[in-house]
Amino acid sequence: MAILTIRHCLDPVLRRKCNAIENINQGLVDLSEDMIETMFDSQGVGLAANQVGISERLIAVDLGFKSPEEKPEQHEPLIIVNPEITSMEEEQIGQEGCLSIPEIFADIKRAKRVEVKGVDLDGKDVRLEVEDYMARAFQHEMDHLNGKLFWDMLSKVKRDILKRKFKKWLKGNA
Repeated sequence: MAILTIRHCLDPVLRRKCNAIENINQGLVDLSEDMIETMFDSQGVGLAANQVGISERLIAVDLGFKSPEEKPEQHEPLIIVNPEITSMEEEQIGQEGCLSIPEIFADIKRAKRVEVKGVDLDGKDVRLEVEDYMARAFQHEMDHLNGKLFWDMLSKVKRDILKRKFKKWLKGNA
């Protein structure tokens, strides 16, 4: 397994809609393992394949996270191939960040409960209902697969402020 490089928000791969995965093969299994290791190493809750430069519909999510304040007692990684959100209910507003936009956070409106479906690495159907923090994580990762970043949901003024903060962070960490 390997730690992959996480692409930052200025990389064009994050703005493209990802392709559906046609075949589950050993390369995809290896990529999934690397994504999980990268997600844990970065202390993330989720990771989409395009965040590591692969424009395919694949996400990793750590179901062990219950809230941003609590570190998971035990990691529960889940890989979903070709995930879809099939239902969304109610609303919540909460702080979001992103491994592709380090050190930047904003309050984002999301659905409070979602139902997600896809397939696992064995080709078996996966269907789960999640709420609160996990619902937010799944919506965030699905946005990545569709070429969206969390700050796209903000007003232009707020987004521009965050972009300036990010560029300042980038200069300081170059």
